[in-house]
Amino acid sequence: MRTVNLGSFSPGVNNRLEPTRLGRTLPDRSKATYLSAGDNIDITSRGFLKRRRGYELATSGVAAHSVWGDETEGYCAIGNDLLHLEPTGSGLVPTSVLTNLPELTPISYARMPDGDAVWSNGQRIGRLRGTSALPLATPRPAVAPSVSVIPGGLPEGRYQLAFTELGPLGESGSTPPVAITLPANGGLRITGLGANTMIYMTGPNGSVFNGTFADGGDIVSLSNNGPVLRSLLLADMPPGSIVRHYKGSLLVAAGPALLISEPYYYGLFSPSKGYIPFPAPITVVEPCEGGVFVCADKTYWLAGGLLDTAPVVVLPYGGLQGSGGSVRTTDGQGTQQAFWLSPRGLVIGTPDGAAANVQEHALKFGNARAGATLFREQDGAHHILCARQEPARPVGAAAASFAVETIVKETDL
Repeated sequence: MRTVNLGSFSPGVNNRLEPTRLGRTLPDRSKATYLSAGDNIDITSRGFLKRRRGYELATSGVAAHSVWGDETEGYCAIGNDLLHLEPTGSGLVPTSVLTNLPELTPISYARMPDGDAVWSNGQRIGRLRGTSALPLATPRPAVAPSVSVIPGGLPEGRYQLAFTELGPLGESGSTPPVAITLPANGGLRITGLGANTMIYMTGPNGSVFNGTFADGGDIVSLSNNGPVLRSLLLADMPPGSIVRHYKGSLLVAAGPALLISEPYYYGLFSPSKGYIPFPAPITVVEPCEGGVFVCADKTYWLAGGLLDTAPVVVLPYGGLQGSGGSVRTTDGQGTQQAFWLSPRGLVIGTPDGAAANVQEHALKFGNARAGATLFREQDGAHHILCARQEPARPVGAAAASFAVETIVKETDL
């Protein structure tokens, strides 16, 4: 028997090579060896093997799934409930936020610049503010006010009116416009106004809606010199399988369409132009500072202003549902990078639109219907934990149920 120096294990796991051919020579001429398999280990930045830290139970329940969190708080679904997870010195404190959700239906989350988290499960969409569940936007007026003709001092012509509601989440979308034709020296009487209802009106035979004031519900002089109505003919943002934020807009993947909200009107979008269609259902949406990666039948890059650009194919295959994530680099620049699982392994995307598969050269995979990823920073090392779910397993299983194939990739993010 003789001792053999295997060198560094920095290349990681390789299931493409025969076990007798795992040795390699690195560019600096040092020796290295692929691993044929690894269980409960990490590979350090210097290529050494290290036993992975243990874990302890934080919360439990039947049919747990859709775990999400950042440095401030987290959420997860257990059974039919959506729980808020508050980190404390003794662990995570769960608080029920929503009930009666469909069991095992995956939930997507996105942290918004206003501090709220948006969630959607493909059937419902809304906001999360700590332990409170809120609508995505202020609801429109439940009943549109009615308009009738009275004597007054308005010029003759055709007028249009629309109404919105003010609430804690800002101004709602508008009601459909109401048109009414006035004779000379006519006026308008509006009934059914709520205390927080805003009135917008055009001039005679006009098309621009400006805010106006109704004295006791009556408009008898032309005073529509308020702000322009921004939400005219906009629709409520529908639910989707993925929600993300990009440059002031909420992005929602609904089947093969990427819906894009009006800037800073997260709950509203234009049904005529506020979307980008793709050839197949969207499985991954991950923004970077320079654009957005979208996985459907292939992987696409949308640069800059999403509605002013054409999708560019960057990979000839798509991604696994639920596997997207992002992280900012720790090199002092804080550059945002995206990552997701593809049928051929982990892909890392950069803000210039480049997407690189970092596992395909060493690993081959079986079929998978969904995936999950987690960025972990521990003991000075950065890892992306990846888990793939077999086609036969139920959608929405918790992270522990993804044990069919689990790969840990050490990255240079």
